[in-house]
Amino acid sequence: MRRIGSNIRKQNQEAKQNRLSKNIIRYNDGEKPKNDYPKRIVSPSAPSACCKDDENKTTVGTVREVDGFKFAYRICDTCGHAVRYFYPAVEGTSEEVKTYRKWKSYMVQ
Repeated sequence: MRRIGSNIRKQNQEAKQNRLSKNIIRYNDGEKPKNDYPKRIVSPSAPSACCKDDENKTTVGTVREVDGFKFAYRICDTCGHAVRYFYPAVEGTSEEVKTYRKWKSYMVQ
């Protein structure tokens, strides 16, 4: 027996590879900050004053691109606060980004 709505999200193998991965950052004030990059990153829930300076942050792992949007995980060297940082989109990017921009401008109107 099939679940209701199970036919809604049929995707091919390529679409599954480009799907946005889940966030590996776990925000928890009770645990010490820890970097187990491909599996998990434990981070304080709120940034400190030291997080405002980009010089204190280190990019962890490689830059990934999903549907034309590039992101990487960045961790503060001082306090351990981690974020998923999305790089600004460049005008000469893929068709997915252009489609998204058109949709976004339509939604604003």
